[in-house]
Order: sequence, then structure tokens, then C-alpha cells
Amino acid sequence: MVDLELYRIFKVVADEENLTRASEILNISQPAVTKHIHNLEDELEIKLFDRTKYGMKLTLDGKQIYNQIKDAVNALMNVENNLKQNKILNLGIHTNMPKELYRNIIAKIKQNNLNIEVNIEKAPTEDMFSMLEKQKIDAYLSKKQPEDIHSESIKFIKLGAFHDDFFVNANSKYLDKNILKDDEKVTIYTLRNISTTSRNLENILKEGNFKNIEIKNATFNTIIEKMQNNDIIAYITEEYIQEELESGKLSKLELGIESTVLEYGIYYNSNNKLKNVKSIFKSVQ
Repeated sequence: MVDLELYRIFKVVADEENLTRASEILNISQPAVTKHIHNLEDELEIKLFDRTKYGMKLTLDGKQIYNQIKDAVNALMNVENNLKQNKILNLGIHTNMPKELYRNIIAKIKQNNLNIEVNIEKAPTEDMFSMLEKQKIDAYLSKKQPEDIHSESIKFIKLGAFHDDFFVNANSKYLDKNILKDDEKVTIYTLRNISTTSRNLENILKEGNFKNIEIKNATFNTIIEKMQNNDIIAYITEEYIQEELESGKLSKLELGIESTVLEYGIYYNSNNKLKNVKSIFKSVQ
């Protein structure tokens, strides 16, 4: 079988006539370049270069081989360079992820990887993990999710932290109460039960033995709509509602419980066809 990499190394050495410059261009060590040249000579059973005080000079056999392969190797190198210049990163983003956050992350990706274009795909968590498995997306920006909802091939890179807490609308009657110390039955809305946020709430209520609390699971958009039109309590991620908090539409409910800190970051498929997807996001940590 023809080893195209050997011919690429051979051509670069022939063009540069210098092992040091060739190793710099190829980004491999000089001894490795020499070894590859010897391997090609052994395979072809001819001598390709003479070492002289002026550098590496092609032998007559070497010149003949060079003339036969140079155009083909150039064509292959052009294909490789074009692919490097036009890499597309298909990035899934959780539907509730703050715009400012993911725009900053994308800006850093482009700053550190000038040859990458980013395509954005928005969808709920369940859909995103399925798309990651099938390599329809290369990465997924999300809160850290329970490990039992994705396969072992899906890996996580931490980029930062969010905070889960209790919230109500600005005119809520619950602002003057501590619902955890009250005997009154109360319903708390939170995200669907596959989410980390929902499981965090379950753990809080279980550890505190709060039996007067009922959990109701819903989508984020449904919860926000209900908070605006009804007096309900929600346990959701603070960073997702930053605009509503800053404008005074929603308020944090002080219950004497610390916010639950949860990581957010990038999920990627370790079998992904875009082999450097991990290094892309390591550069924005």
C-alpha cells in the first residue's frame, strides 16, 4: 500500500533541501523526518538524497521520483489546506442559554480558531444528546446534565457555573413568607424531571423533609409565562432570567437556603469526526 505521508515528507525535503526547515514545515522532529526518508528509500529500494555541505540534494533516482509525484502531492496538500480553512463547527445550544454567554463563547472560539465557522442549532436537551450521538452536531453548550441520560462516549468540558434558586413575580404574596416553614401546601414549578435543576430541587426537599411541597414539572417557557400571569413559585436557573430580575419583573425568594451551584460547559462526542473538537473548547476555558 502506498504511504502518501512518506511522499509528502519526501517532497518537502526535496523542496527545502534542508532537514531543519523541512521538520519545521512538517511540524515533526528532524530525526523523524530522516527516519521517514529512510523508510521510503527502503520501500523503493533506491537512494533518494545525497547529503552535501550545501544540504540535501536529490539523486538521479530521487529527481525521477520527484517529477512523478510532485503534482499529485501538491494537489493533496491543497485539499488538506482547503479543508483546514473551511472547518464548520455545528454547535448545539440549549434553548434557554443566555445569549450574551454563548455569543461570548463563540467569539472566543473564532478568535482562537481563525479557520472555523460556527453553525448554531437550538433544541431541548433530549434532542441534543441524540444529535450528538448521531454526530449531527459537534458539540452542545448546556448546564451539566445527569449522566444517566447520555452514553459513555459523550464527554463534558466545564466552562463555568450557574445557580439554581427559588423565584416569584415581583408582586407575589410569597415574598413575605417562608414556604418551607409553613404548613400550607405549596406547589413549586421546575424544569422537566430529566434535568439537573429538577433533581436538585428533589434533593433539597428530601434532605429538609419538606412534606408540604409539591413539585410540578414544566418547560422553561411555560414556567416563565405562568410566573408573569399567576402567583407561583419557580425553582429555576438564575442566569436564565437575568433580564427579568434586572428589570424588576421577577424576584428571588429568600428562604435561607443557599443557591445550588451547577456547572455549565460543552458536551462532545469522543468519536466525533471533527477530531480537534476537544481542543477547540479547551482554548476558551
